[in-house]
Formats: sequence, C-alpha cells, structure tokens
Amino acid sequence: MAVADAEVMTENLNTVETDTAAADAGLAVWLEMWNSDSAIARRICSEDFRIHFLIPDSDGSNPGDDVLGAQSFVRFLDRWRERHPGVVFTEVARAVDGAHGRMLWNMQAGDVVAGGIDVFDFTEDGMIREVWSVNGTRAHLT
Repeated sequence: MAVADAEVMTENLNTVETDTAAADAGLAVWLEMWNSDSAIARRICSEDFRIHFLIPDSDGSNPGDDVLGAQSFVRFLDRWRERHPGVVFTEVARAVDGAHGRMLWNMQAGDVVAGGIDVFDFTEDGMIREVWSVNGTRAHLT
C-alpha cells in the first residue's frame, strides 16, 4: 500500500460541525442527570440518542442497548437509580473537540470507588447523539 492510499483510508469525510458551547453545557450537567435528575436527558440528548455500555450487567444483559431517544433514556435512568441507590458520580475532567467529547468520572457506592470514561458524539446543535461508556476497577486520581 502506498502512503497516499493510507492517507485516503484514514481521511474522515463524514464530519459534523457542532455547537461546542451547547455540547459543553450538556456535558456540564451529564453527571447531575445520572445522580439525581433524569429529566435533564430531555434537554441534552437527541431524539435518536443511543448509549453503549461496554461492560454488561452481572447477568450478561445490557439494558442500555434498548435505549433509543431522550425519553427512553429518562426511563432507563429512573430504573438504574432504583437498582443502584446511593451511587454518586463526580467529574474528573471533560473536553469537547468539535463533534466529539469525553468525560472522565469517578463513581462511589459506599466504600467502593471506581473510575470510568464516556465518549460522546454530538449533533450539529450540540445535543448528545451517542455515548460509549466504560468503567474500570479503580478511581481516577484527582
């Protein structure tokens, strides 16, 4: 393969210009939404919103796969909080880079603390369209 061919293979022609201020504003309340106010999803998630959890539940299922749209995500968050009372997420760092964003977070449930990362795709108007989320077994250092 020639160098020119490699450049064509990695060139991204499917780019989206996004409202980065709106995207960052959505990330600013992302963990508040997880911690206490699912209705925030209606303000920050697109109608075709999807979320992908890379680690399944203990029974092997992945209920996040059934989420499609902001209203569906509101219901998912309400059920999630019912099953995980007392879990608190805190932001470690976040960034928006064009149509993409990322957030490092820590989660605490009693004495257990673990970190994770969410990777976001945004719509043109800065709504969250898609998220890939994975958690680890130790907290991010702050």
